[in-house]
Amino acid sequence: MISLSGQYLWEHILGGSTKFSTSNTWSHGETKIDNIEFRYKVGPAVTLHEVPQDVKNLVLVLNGREVSKIKAAREWLNYLPLLKDLQHVAVVLLGNEQCNNDWIKHYMKVNGERIDFVFLVYDSPDIDNRNFYQWPLGVATYRDFPNIERSEVPIYNKRKFVCNFMGTIYKNSSREVLLDVLRTEPLRSICSVKARQTWLPQETDKSREDYIDALEDSDITLNPVGQNTECYRIYEALAMGSLPVVEDVMTPGNCGKSSVSDNVPLRILKEYKAPIKYITDWKELRSVLSNELKLSIEGKIKRRKELMLWYENFKSKLREHFIHVVQEKFFSLNQ
Repeated sequence: MISLSGQYLWEHILGGSTKFSTSNTWSHGETKIDNIEFRYKVGPAVTLHEVPQDVKNLVLVLNGREVSKIKAAREWLNYLPLLKDLQHVAVVLLGNEQCNNDWIKHYMKVNGERIDFVFLVYDSPDIDNRNFYQWPLGVATYRDFPNIERSEVPIYNKRKFVCNFMGTIYKNSSREVLLDVLRTEPLRSICSVKARQTWLPQETDKSREDYIDALEDSDITLNPVGQNTECYRIYEALAMGSLPVVEDVMTPGNCGKSSVSDNVPLRILKEYKAPIKYITDWKELRSVLSNELKLSIEGKIKRRKELMLWYENFKSKLREHFIHVVQEKFFSLNQ
């Protein structure tokens, strides 16, 4: 497995561990699941030539979110014909937020090229459970959000805030509506709010710690739509036992129903029956928080346990699904 952005798959889903190289410019790991032995490499120093020339089965984790990332992904895929022993290729793709992923279809085996199948992030209409499979966005490992165990989360404490929102406010978006609602009483005194006007790709140690503390200190985490309905915050809140309140609205672009599911947006969360609260207008938030204030501490503790247990089971089921598809597509065809 060669990865440009696969820490979530490797550590959070497959449970693999990594060791840093002496130069700290790449890391690697190995793990065996059922009959499959995975060897993993990731980092800025991992180049095309790091792929062993005798590799037979390859999983590439690629970023296809924007033009510059697609260019780098194409370089990897264009290199595949030079691997003479290569039999099977899978791609886990962080897709475009508007589901503009047609560029990768050229490389699919169904079109005479090398990729057997793709696990694809976001509600793409291409999901058919044959060539394209759904994959979750997961947590923001690129910002070093940790792989949190249930035992690390203070489940029984009374939390400081009823709700929290930390994020970028896009002009003329529903996030502006949410911010206006949160600025009114009594919401402004019971919710932790830190808004910024410009998206930042990286976090400082302090900003990351502040964000994790906000999740840990809040009963509810608010998830307004951004460039896509699915966001890292949903999964991060679940990991911390904070109920995600999610705006159930399809964002502009080409995402939507597919031949195997019309349950969108957030197809994968709905199919796995995620225990989250959906709303369609942030003006509904007052009612949500009114009900929350009536919930006993015992009820909140019970819910926290259920949220974290669901998320652990979700990752386990994703692992089983990923392994099943790899076995079916790679090894059953070799027999």
